[in-house]
Amino acid sequence: MDQTDDLKAFERRMIEIVSSLQPPIWRWRLILTILILATLITFYCLISDISFLSFSSLLTLTTTSASSLTTKPNDINNPKSYRLIFLSYLFRKELYFSISSGLLIFAFLYVIHRKIFASSIIIARFRSVLADYNMSCDSNGRLIIKSHPTAYFNEQS
Repeated sequence: MDQTDDLKAFERRMIEIVSSLQPPIWRWRLILTILILATLITFYCLISDISFLSFSSLLTLTTTSASSLTTKPNDINNPKSYRLIFLSYLFRKELYFSISSGLLIFAFLYVIHRKIFASSIIIARFRSVLADYNMSCDSNGRLIIKSHPTAYFNEQS
């Protein structure tokens, strides 16, 4: 084997490593984008007091039916009151914001931001190692062979 075969094999391996990282990177980017959007939307709804339900009368019915449960024992047997109470707890804005921000914090504790930039980290490490051999690589892992630097002599007269 000569030197060019070694370089080609090394280049193929680098391309294989970088290309194997691409599908998980897009999956993590999509997850992070969804988490950020969900957190921003729920935060906006929480601040601007927009209800997630289009039936605002349904929420007022739930509060009146919940207060009437303590005064009228006949309403306990009414299945609509249980559904309304369940829906009011299900569509609380604070709950959605808490869940989405909690998941976003958990994602950053799970170092999702490092998984997104994994290929650029590996390419930077490849470049730092290859710089010793007067080579570099592009973002896909292809080798770039640099010309040998010419010696610069400062002639003083």
